[in-house]
Amino acid sequence: MAGPFRWLRRRRSETYEDRFKTSKSARGVSRRRFVTRIGWGSFLLSVGAFFSSVASYILPQLNYEPSSVFSIGRPDDYQIGDMQLIDAQGVFVFRTEEGFQVVSNVCTHLGCAYKPYGPPSEQVGQVHAFCPCHGSYFARDGRVLGGPAPRPVPFYHMQMTPDGRIEVDKAAFNPTEELADASGEGIGHNLYLDPNSGELIEGPYPDGSDCRPCQG
Repeated sequence: MAGPFRWLRRRRSETYEDRFKTSKSARGVSRRRFVTRIGWGSFLLSVGAFFSSVASYILPQLNYEPSSVFSIGRPDDYQIGDMQLIDAQGVFVFRTEEGFQVVSNVCTHLGCAYKPYGPPSEQVGQVHAFCPCHGSYFARDGRVLGGPAPRPVPFYHMQMTPDGRIEVDKAAFNPTEELADASGEGIGHNLYLDPNSGELIEGPYPDGSDCRPCQG
């Protein structure tokens, strides 16, 4: 019985071998094609990198910095004696009997965020804020009480907007007294925004008695 099917097995074997048999010339063409594609790919990558570097050199580099002007809400959002941290803007907002003050939350040493103002301690005998990075202390009026901080923390300019909100401008510089001049930015540390008149008025230098959280 095997005899009649011998030709069929031989035909299947030949078909399988012929299907997958590749000549030396065909293998050479495939190898050259592969090397050529690699070469063109490397060339195109080099050209793309070159034009990308040229474009980045010619075109202006746009750095979008956050605006120095921002709103902290309406006067009714605060109660007298409040101290609120606006973390996104790096400021403390105080509302006192005289009005509003906005104080930087950034230590003047190396830019760390210092802790909220608190009651006197064994180390510091008055209301103060402490920077945990390198140990600077600040009085409620912005003075440096200790540590490596070289300047007082700045107080920022405020005004009322037409829709009744409090607007802060960190870029405004009006050194009306020594602490503002020493901080190198902001406004006088004895100035308050009167929400009724919308004007900055002079008042006492804050000592922490105007801040409920500062009393512990």
